[in-house]
Amino acid sequence: MVNILSALYDRKNSHIFAGIAITCSAILLLGAFYYPFIKSTFSVDFPDWIPNWFSLHKELEEWIVKKGKIPVGEQYLFGIIKSLFLDGSYFLGVIIFSFSVVFPVLKILLCAIALIPAQTQGARDKIIKAVGYVSKWSMADVFIVAVIIVMFKAKGFNFKFTAEAGIYFYAMSAVLSSLAIILVMRRSEVDKSS
Repeated sequence: MVNILSALYDRKNSHIFAGIAITCSAILLLGAFYYPFIKSTFSVDFPDWIPNWFSLHKELEEWIVKKGKIPVGEQYLFGIIKSLFLDGSYFLGVIIFSFSVVFPVLKILLCAIALIPAQTQGARDKIIKAVGYVSKWSMADVFIVAVIIVMFKAKGFNFKFTAEAGIYFYAMSAVLSSLAIILVMRRSEVDKSS
């Protein structure tokens, strides 16, 4: 373990680990897009004075879910974004799409381009500057997960969600892409000093 950490800290080899990190980050991001983010369930605790004749409670729950357009079941990132657009929440849809899809993909692509060895130092410096600008938004993609979770809160009802594979893939992708950016910038410092 100590050897891995010292190799990571070695500025001369940081591009190798950055390449591994950015590749893993891209694969995990694809997994986040493919697998469900959360699974949500909804139920209502009815008072005792409302009888459950002929499955009345179940029928009322289904009616509430349908009329309230409450998302129940597996929720995918692109499904959440699509539902925002279908509901007319265009601004929120664009914000969620930008910070949860565009910026992470752009961050990965720019970092991968910065790792291409056959570039002039000037071109690499411009790419690294762009990577630095995009990476300033790196907490936004983690923040977006929190926003999505908050969207699924409903007071007065038993609305529960459980994290699914997609949200874990997304979080790991964000961490690895941030690590890759640090390593790319570290390698750039070595190239400038040589």
